[in-house]
Amino acid sequence: MCVNCLSRRRLAQLAFGFTAGALAGGMPARATTRAPHALPLVMLDPGHGGQDPGAIAPDGVFEKTITLATGLALHENLLATRRYRVRMTRMRDVFIPLEQRVADAVAAKADLFLSLHCDHLPNPGLRGASIFTLSNTASDKLAASIANDENNADAAGTPMAGVSPQVAGILASLESRATKLGSATFSQDLATSFRGVIPLLPDPQRSANFAVLRDPSTPSTLLEMGCLTNPLDEARLRNPWQRALLVRRITDAIDTYFVHFAGRRVAG
Repeated sequence: MCVNCLSRRRLAQLAFGFTAGALAGGMPARATTRAPHALPLVMLDPGHGGQDPGAIAPDGVFEKTITLATGLALHENLLATRRYRVRMTRMRDVFIPLEQRVADAVAAKADLFLSLHCDHLPNPGLRGASIFTLSNTASDKLAASIANDENNADAAGTPMAGVSPQVAGILASLESRATKLGSATFSQDLATSFRGVIPLLPDPQRSANFAVLRDPSTPSTLLEMGCLTNPLDEARLRNPWQRALLVRRITDAIDTYFVHFAGRRVAG
């Protein structure tokens, strides 16, 4: 069954029920991601930076500039709600390797990871945002092409310490399953929040093997905010008022995610 087609309630039941059932079968209880009563931590990842400009619009606008401006605005907006702690992989024009971005999210024990990007497509007539989650097999050729463009470093996993290889494998499987369900749920929340307000590509919820989404412990989503190859999208992304609207819609999606799904997630 397609994960994105499941209802929110069913997604939460799958993530919570699967993990709880395994623990009832004799596996040791697991620590939560954050201390009790602490605000959830959102990790924002403005794509590219420094010597890596990312996509370049026909008139010379850099993707790295738009992702950083949007990330800083979203950082401020989320903090203003007083519902979240917020960190960023970069807050200035500096290059951060992909594996370091993932490592930062792991070290911070982030509850949600959102990577911000802009598309550069061969067809300038295409416009709109698209939302990606991790999959070993790309959902389509376009998703595979975008992932290939974004990946310039690999994020290798490390084994869990302090448990047998057999138990570590079971725990990693449980964690990965819950994480994938969380990622798919947040992808759905973003698409729902954007519809009718933020232009979306056809079939906007896609999946591919993005290096920056490979942390098995943190629900992670990559948002292509629009296409720099499309004049209308470029104008929208460069406009501060339009970016503010985008930020509000992302914030609404994050609110929805943490109210309806993340509270049920059992994380390692």
